[in-house]
Amino acid sequence: MICIAAGQNYRWPTVGSKALSSNFGEFRDGGFHMGIDIKTLEETGWPVYAIDDGHISRMVANFSGYGKALYLTLNDGNTAVYAHLEEFSFRQESILLTLQSINNSYMVNEYFKPQQFPVKRGDIIGYTGNTGASFGPHLHFELRNSKTQPLNPLTNGLPVEDYRSPRVHQVGIIPLSPGTKINGSSIPRVFPLFAATSGGGLQFPDTVSCFGPIGLTIEVDDKIQGAANKYQVQSIQLLVDDEPVFSLKYNELDYDQMATVAQVRENRFHRLNLGSFTKLYKLETFSSTTIVPDGTSGVLNLTPGYHKIEIQVSDAAGNTTIIKGTVINYPPVKLAIRDVEWLDNTIEFNIQPVTLNIPLTKVTCYSYTAYGYPDEQLTIVNSKKERSGLRIELPKSKLGKHGVSFIVKNKLGVYGSPLTWHDPNADKSLTEMDIDITFSVVEHKIIMQIQTDGFTSGNTALRLLKEDEYISIPLTKVQPTVYTTDLLLPSLFYNVQRIDAFFDGDIERIIQLDLKPTVVAPGKVTNILSKDKNCSIQITKTSIYDTTLVWIEAIDHPVEPKGGTLQSLIYQIQPYELALKDTIRIGIRYNRQIKDMPNTALYYYNQKSGWTFLPTINLPNRLIMSSTLLSFDAIGIIQDTDPPFVRRVYPANGGKFHYKDVRTISVIADDYLSGISSDEQTMSMKLDGEPVRYAFQPLKKELYYYLPTPLNAGEHTLEYSLSDQAGNQVSGSTTFTVD
Repeated sequence: MICIAAGQNYRWPTVGSKALSSNFGEFRDGGFHMGIDIKTLEETGWPVYAIDDGHISRMVANFSGYGKALYLTLNDGNTAVYAHLEEFSFRQESILLTLQSINNSYMVNEYFKPQQFPVKRGDIIGYTGNTGASFGPHLHFELRNSKTQPLNPLTNGLPVEDYRSPRVHQVGIIPLSPGTKINGSSIPRVFPLFAATSGGGLQFPDTVSCFGPIGLTIEVDDKIQGAANKYQVQSIQLLVDDEPVFSLKYNELDYDQMATVAQVRENRFHRLNLGSFTKLYKLETFSSTTIVPDGTSGVLNLTPGYHKIEIQVSDAAGNTTIIKGTVINYPPVKLAIRDVEWLDNTIEFNIQPVTLNIPLTKVTCYSYTAYGYPDEQLTIVNSKKERSGLRIELPKSKLGKHGVSFIVKNKLGVYGSPLTWHDPNADKSLTEMDIDITFSVVEHKIIMQIQTDGFTSGNTALRLLKEDEYISIPLTKVQPTVYTTDLLLPSLFYNVQRIDAFFDGDIERIIQLDLKPTVVAPGKVTNILSKDKNCSIQITKTSIYDTTLVWIEAIDHPVEPKGGTLQSLIYQIQPYELALKDTIRIGIRYNRQIKDMPNTALYYYNQKSGWTFLPTINLPNRLIMSSTLLSFDAIGIIQDTDPPFVRRVYPANGGKFHYKDVRTISVIADDYLSGISSDEQTMSMKLDGEPVRYAFQPLKKELYYYLPTPLNAGEHTLEYSLSDQAGNQVSGSTTFTVD
């Protein structure tokens, strides 16, 4: 199926191909992909065409970003953007060279009047390339409206033939309120999807038991026949009981809304490497976005009983995948093990409902080691009804040093509250037990978790000390060694002086958390210090979407940077999984020994690429380095000790070449830590002693110069220098002969 926007039928922008490597709206860290990337068969130099009548309105040449780009304003009011070009058409290329000569710089950003460079549909305006921040030869193409908002080219006059439907892999359910339960638990849950038994499409694996406000999220991508790439879908609609409650459409984006990717993508799952999920809800605190209509919520606060869920996912060509499921809204059943009987080869458990005296119908059992690791699903040897409950037998051989977690469901499809068991004889003394206490965030609300490295039968709770009173927070044992709270409102932590974990077993044990989180709220400036007072962060009025907790932890065993040395402690800003609305300000105080140390700067740890350089302001009078961040990451001061190194020079030193083989001279360098600087002032290239108007490709780390005319026969010398972002420099020269 092919969809063409009414009244529009543009020419395809290049003969390179009609295959895409990326499409409109794909998630990027820090924003969305604002156009389509057209493959060019790993080659450059394919002609690009005016998609319709108009005029060249802007010309850009840059080392980063779009590299060499042309902006074609069309007579219909839209603007077509062609990026990463190798060359412009002859007239524009001549103007570019003139402007570069006048500016004495490669960088150009020039605007033109409509009458200066009119073009007709089908005119060649340039050639595909690999300039700027490009991972390989391709054409990045955008279509923008009169408000400079990017439009989806595939639904606005440039369709692509596509017969494959979107793929939905999993559905996630997010608790959104204190007391919300999903299959008896307050933790976000993810469920696989299966082929529907009738009617096609996909379905939930089972009825999901929920209680309280929830939000749905799906792991989704799209495929096009003949391509291995994964693409963004075009639209998603959520219906509950056949009524639409949420819609999302990638038809129009806005550069001012780039940071809203963190509220459209499920940031918790993304940061924890659990998959790329799209939210099917929009909280009141979220920013406006062109993707989701204003006034749309999608937050499900369902009435008691069963509800039909339907999710319709479509791509730009109109191919649609439908997911169906059932949710029952009812409080989880409270359960208890009434007695345990040890038989010859099995252990018998009598599981009974404490509330909602409706027969239990299903029990699934999982074993866990004393260290908290899941082991296996246990085979139930025998099962029989016992009043409203079930009496089941599990093999004794599987339970000697293992605990059991029971997942129980009743006849209505309502799940029970978490239920666990372990052999009381396997209890570990509290004095010998290692205890790990962690905080995490779910849509700005807090879940606290305690995990032990052994079994204990006593009571466990958290206590907040506020001035002269303790507030006790109950914990639920969700696995034999894991305890969690319900979702907690951040306001609960106002004026908290201390947080304790309390255990009541063979003895009483109280563990004081080495942590004092700060409650931060939007619209206020809040400054937070690490315990040693050497790391500070400032939450600005626009940094966060909603009230939450923030704290700083010193990391005991940080990752050592390759090519550099740590010059401060490493501090993790928490909560790591929280999505920010805008940047925070960060600062680290350093000691006098490194006041004049060269090549030092702030870095943050990126989960994909490791230690990453931050543009840093050094305040030597205050002994502070400062910067900004758009995510809660680990930060520290690092000295980049290794200069860049050269991987390849062409023409090679001492080489002899035919003049036809030397059309480009280039230097490819690399750097272990801060990365090669893209600043034109930090690099140079000379040919036979004369500066040349070089270009730089930051992802290939290539400094290069296209020769306008062949070199004369004889000996030639190339001189070059490059720097990394920390200030280390590499330079060299090569001498070669042309005949």
